[in-house]
Amino acid sequence: MLNENKYKYLVLLLSAKEAHLYIYDKVNFEKIKLSSADSIEAYERDMPGRMGQFTDVSAHKEMVIDKFLHHIDLALGDILNHYPKVPLFVLGTKKTTGHFNQLTKHAKAVTEYIDGNYNESSLHELKAVLAHPILALDFKK
Repeated sequence: MLNENKYKYLVLLLSAKEAHLYIYDKVNFEKIKLSSADSIEAYERDMPGRMGQFTDVSAHKEMVIDKFLHHIDLALGDILNHYPKVPLFVLGTKKTTGHFNQLTKHAKAVTEYIDGNYNESSLHELKAVLAHPILALDFKK
């Protein structure tokens, strides 16, 4: 019996403002709905207001990003259980992927981090970005 996930890949697009997860089969990207909010706006509304002039704005922003990425990581756990052994590529700026790498509980599931700003990339551009890492991965199999 052929493994139906053999030629599928999970692609997590991360930015400091949003996250999108796809299952990719080298032809099509199918968006996977995360069980948490995929935009940081939901987490900004949940944070307590700043307390006077002493609150550090950058520390507040870091707390919001941490909370956002933590919830994305929790949602990712459900997806990884549904797609066992499917390679996971995490795409985003070096700062965001580094931040995610520090807090994720699923570091072993990440096949490769691909640094860059892919927020405005078309699916065709994403295919081109993923082509070499997938070819290298398939060569190892």
